[in-house]
Amino acid sequence: MTGTTTDGAPRRRVRLTREARTAQILEESTRLVSQHGFYGLSLQDVANAVGISQAGLLHYVGTKEGLLQLIVEQRYDRRFDPEAYIASGDPAATHPDGASFPGYCRFLVRKNAAEPQLVRLYMVLGAEAISPEHPAHGYFDVRPDATWELYSRTTWRLPPEVGPWEDARGLVEMAIEAMDGVQLRSFRSPAVSMEEGWARFEQVLFPSPVWDGYR
Repeated sequence: MTGTTTDGAPRRRVRLTREARTAQILEESTRLVSQHGFYGLSLQDVANAVGISQAGLLHYVGTKEGLLQLIVEQRYDRRFDPEAYIASGDPAATHPDGASFPGYCRFLVRKNAAEPQLVRLYMVLGAEAISPEHPAHGYFDVRPDATWELYSRTTWRLPPEVGPWEDARGLVEMAIEAMDGVQLRSFRSPAVSMEEGWARFEQVLFPSPVWDGYR
């Protein structure tokens, strides 16, 4: 027997493949960071949650900072990019003239609403990483440029009044900032539905009649 469950009971060791164990570590770490933040994260708590020793945990992640990097890159970032939107088969995503950016925003909000723990993770880390000493500070610092670069690999269908994609960065950044605000508001009391909150922002960011036919 090794480790304990969240209620303190012994946890039986289970042999897993490296991929399965890493996925388990990321799942439990995400839960703990979303609750306690990176600074409140204990490697021993992670080890206990997955049923291995702390030395065994370090074999997979190297360091606490290495664990954070895995969480951000594999648990958060590898989700719901424009390719996933297009692969969803949504008619707004597969139009021959390009994907709908408002449609992609709705796709993101819908997917995030289904995984509130990951949204909470992002918000907690983002608040902590304001400090330059935080190990995720650099990640959040370059995120606007990285997001713009990622989105620019997709062909988007935009109204003529908006102009080419290269001129739309300000609009894209406002959409992301509004989405961040909606996500934060969904954890307040009384909670606001992410999808309902976003629907109100969409009317302002992508108004009719300019965006009619481009949603």
